[in-house]
Amino acid sequence: MSRKLLCVFLLFTVNIFAQNQGNLSGRVIDSETGFGLEGATIQIQNSDFYTITDQNGNFKIADIPTSSFNVTASFIGFKSQTKFNVIVKSAGNQSLQYILNPSSEILDEVIVLESPFKTSFETPLSTQTFSAVEIETYPGGNNDITKVIQSLPGISPSIGGFRNDIIIRGGGPNETVYYLDGIEIPNINHFSTQGSSGGPVGLINVSFIKDVTLSTSSFGAEYDNALSGVLSFEQKDANLDRISGNFRIGSSEAGLTF
Repeated sequence: MSRKLLCVFLLFTVNIFAQNQGNLSGRVIDSETGFGLEGATIQIQNSDFYTITDQNGNFKIADIPTSSFNVTASFIGFKSQTKFNVIVKSAGNQSLQYILNPSSEILDEVIVLESPFKTSFETPLSTQTFSAVEIETYPGGNNDITKVIQSLPGISPSIGGFRNDIIIRGGGPNETVYYLDGIEIPNINHFSTQGSSGGPVGLINVSFIKDVTLSTSSFGAEYDNALSGVLSFEQKDANLDRISGNFRIGSSEAGLTF
């Protein structure tokens, strides 16, 4: 009997320990050729966790403590790239993708730190970009992309605050257009009404989103029917390492990613 209790205790201990660790995987790609970079270094900042990509540019770091990290990809002759606030969970971690640009010159004893905020040289004041991690951790956002957008300067929700309308600088709620991977979509909310841009609950699953870009002026030529703003979504690539998924449930929404 004592041996059986000891085995159950050991299995229970191992299970708890395993739930406090997770894996990170992804790929490093040459921006000019589109091929994977073999021998690139993936380093978790302020830790001893790192790995080298294989011949196809794929990498995997196992047994990482569940937390939030900054993860950097570097390769000789290319500009390093850092992804900030990467959340490592015990299961359901999304695949990371690094697209490195060739470096025109190499400077000795110069440290260059990439800003965690993505900006555009064309319209830095009217274009803002959010990553999926920022949306998931935004206070009061409830994993709803529209709720995050409504908290920005110059953006206001509908009267009453119970609908996901986006009103930019006093314009109409139907003057903002939405694009998913370059394809225009009519709406991003459930139970929308005619002449309005949104219902009470968003229908975009943030687990599929790589980043979201909001442009409130100086739209590109490809957005031919935008009056007040453009909300563009870019989806994540699939996990090339293995099949994975996650399930999320909250007070007003539920999401399943596979």
